[in-house]
Amino acid sequence: MRFYKYCGLLLLTLLFILVNQVNAELYQNQFASIMMGKKKIGQVHFMTKHDDNGVLQELSTRSSLSILGIEVYHHTMHVHEIWKDGEMQRLWGNTNDHGDIYEINLQRNSENYSGTLNNSLVTLPLNAFPAAVWHYAITQSPLLFSIPGLKLVNIEVIKSADKVKIGEKLVSAEKFVFTGDWEFTLWFDHQQQFLKWAYKVKGKDVDVVLDP
Repeated sequence: MRFYKYCGLLLLTLLFILVNQVNAELYQNQFASIMMGKKKIGQVHFMTKHDDNGVLQELSTRSSLSILGIEVYHHTMHVHEIWKDGEMQRLWGNTNDHGDIYEINLQRNSENYSGTLNNSLVTLPLNAFPAAVWHYAITQSPLLFSIPGLKLVNIEVIKSADKVKIGEKLVSAEKFVFTGDWEFTLWFDHQQQFLKWAYKVKGKDVDVVLDP
């Protein structure tokens, strides 16, 4: 009896190890530093899952930043995204933007995106791409919806070649300057993977740079 009990425990242990190894292969953890000049003011942790063709299937993002000085600003975000064939299927999570709370639950259906923002019903058109700065396809759409506010924003994009410093290494990149209702800049490598995001917070320049 003890032998069979031991074998059962061993089998469960091996299964647990195997499942965790599979999950480790499916999901990739990445980190980015939130910088103001040369000072680090926050951290982003994003976990991605891709299919065999490298297409994003799932993204989980946690970020936090604090700006200390004459004005104090604090921002934390935890959102989860499900993707299929390059289109977001579901978005949910919560954000605290300096005291403004956003609880999101959004689902894609055949007619639109529909769901709730702080328990209020909201719908968005399917031709609006989520403002997911980690996703290369954000560079292809003139209409976005913001995260976490779920507001429609019209933008124009200018593309150019550039280089980005990641750690001590200069990486060849594609640079995208967004103008219109929301102004920011993104850099992706030639495999269409995120490298850097530059934007403004309370009039201050902030960079989010992929950690080496």
